[in-house]
Amino acid sequence: MERLPTWVSLFCLSIVLIASALDEVPPDERNGSARANYCLAVSIITLIVAFLFIVANLIDRIGHFVVGNVVENVMSTIIVALWVVAITFIQNPKYGSATDINDEGQEIIVYANLYFFSWLNFATAIYLFGNVIRDNLAYNPKFSQWVLLFASSVVLTATSTALHDEICDKATATSCDRLKYALAVGSVGIILCFISIIATMFGFMGAKLEFGTSFLSATFYFFGVVVLTSASGPATALGNMYFSVWVGTFLSFTLLLAVIFPNRGNTAGSDTHGIEHQGHDIDQDI
Repeated sequence: MERLPTWVSLFCLSIVLIASALDEVPPDERNGSARANYCLAVSIITLIVAFLFIVANLIDRIGHFVVGNVVENVMSTIIVALWVVAITFIQNPKYGSATDINDEGQEIIVYANLYFFSWLNFATAIYLFGNVIRDNLAYNPKFSQWVLLFASSVVLTATSTALHDEICDKATATSCDRLKYALAVGSVGIILCFISIIATMFGFMGAKLEFGTSFLSATFYFFGVVVLTSASGPATALGNMYFSVWVGTFLSFTLLLAVIFPNRGNTAGSDTHGIEHQGHDIDQDI
C-alpha cells in the first residue's frame, strides 16, 4: 500500500498524456509517425500497468503475487526503460513536439501539456523505480534521490549535447561557451550518481564517500544554476536545461543536508520517546 499513491499518480498522468499525444498528432497523420506511435504506446502501456498495480494494492489476493517482489521490480524497470526512449522523442526540439528553438537560440516550450506531463510521467516512473528497488531489496532510503539526480544529470547532458549546434548558430558566443559547463555538470553528475547508486546497492556507501559525492554534486550544480540560468546563459527560458539544472541543484543540496544533519528529523521523536519512558518509570514507582 505504500506505493499505491505513486501508481495512482502514474495512472492519472498517463491519461492526460495520452490525450495530449492524440491531440498533438491527429489519427489521420499517425500512420507515418513511428515516433508518435511509440510515445502513445508507452503511455498506454504505463496506464495499463499502473491500473493493474492499483488493483493489486487494493485486493490482497492479487497483491500477494505481484506487489513487493520480483514482479514489481521487473515491471517498474520496464516502465522506466520505455520512458527513457519516449522522453528523448517528445522533448527533442528537433522534432518540434513539446519544445523548439527560437530565433535567439533559446529553448522554448511549444506544447505545455505534452511537455510537463511527459516529464511528470518520466519523473514519477523514475521515483517509483527507485522506491520499488529500495524497499524490495532493502537499500539505503536515499537510493531514490540518487536515481532522480542521475536522471536529471542525464537530461542535462543530453539536452546540452543535442542543442549545441542550434544554440551556437543563433545565440551569443557567451551562451554557446557556457554550454560546455552544462555538459560538464551533467557528466560529473552522472559519474557521481553512478558511483553512489552502485555503492548503495552493494553496501559500501560510507559516510566519507556519501559526503564527497553529495558535496561535489551540490557544488557543480550550484555553479551550474549561476552560469546557465543567468542573462547570458543558455537556460534563461523555461525548458529542459532550465528545469534539469534546478532539479539537480535541489536534489544534490537535499542529499548534502541529509549527510550534514543526519538526525534532524528524529529529534522530536527522541524527545517524545524519552518523555514516554520517564512516564513509564513513574508509573512503575507508584
